[in-house]
Amino acid sequence: MVAGAAMALGTPMLAPSEAMAKDEEDPTFVDPRRRQIPPTHRFRLGIEFAYMKLSSAIDADSGKKQRFHYIPMLADFAYQAQFLKYMMVRPSLGFGTNVGNTLEAMPLVIHPQLHLGYQGSMFGAAFGYGFFQPLIQRKDVVSASRGGLGEPLIVNNHHVGGEVSFQTRVDRGALSIILRVAGVRSHLQHFELDKPKSWRAMITLNIGWYFGDGSKQRARQRARRAQRASGEPG
Repeated sequence: MVAGAAMALGTPMLAPSEAMAKDEEDPTFVDPRRRQIPPTHRFRLGIEFAYMKLSSAIDADSGKKQRFHYIPMLADFAYQAQFLKYMMVRPSLGFGTNVGNTLEAMPLVIHPQLHLGYQGSMFGAAFGYGFFQPLIQRKDVVSASRGGLGEPLIVNNHHVGGEVSFQTRVDRGALSIILRVAGVRSHLQHFELDKPKSWRAMITLNIGWYFGDGSKQRARQRARRAQRASGEPG
């Protein structure tokens, strides 16, 4: 019946593949089945956990050895800009506390970072640099609840490393998971131990949310393409 009505009206019928090809040529067409590339500007709010093994100390009375760890848990505020379609740059600032057994020596930390690399619609990879510093520093402070030994202190912490990321679109935003591995150069102080240029590995897990799905930006881009296609002045 539809075909007969189309023929009666003189309207040519298109096969499904031809209809899709025609739609894709339309500058305003967006295929909802395809994942869109990330928008140009996005704000990201995340929670970051890092782990780094530090020095150890031996109890003179019992001979028991205790290893110390640095485990910062931060609120991470980031802005990501997309350029050259699949390249991105992301400055971020983290602030939080240390939940490891060096809490009394380094209870608070601030952590700015900068990452540059590839960002697709689902996966990403980047290199980055960061610096973190304890806001309160108490070298060799003793905590009876954490072993009763003096805790180490690390200051002037610079790190370089890489990250891989995964993001999935959920409603009007994106859930983002980032895994990083970095080498940290720091100044370690613990009793008579004083190493101003010591290196150690740090592993980081960051779980966050990108606000906005870029729908408004893509709508503006479609409107501009349609305007150019129609020949109207911008």
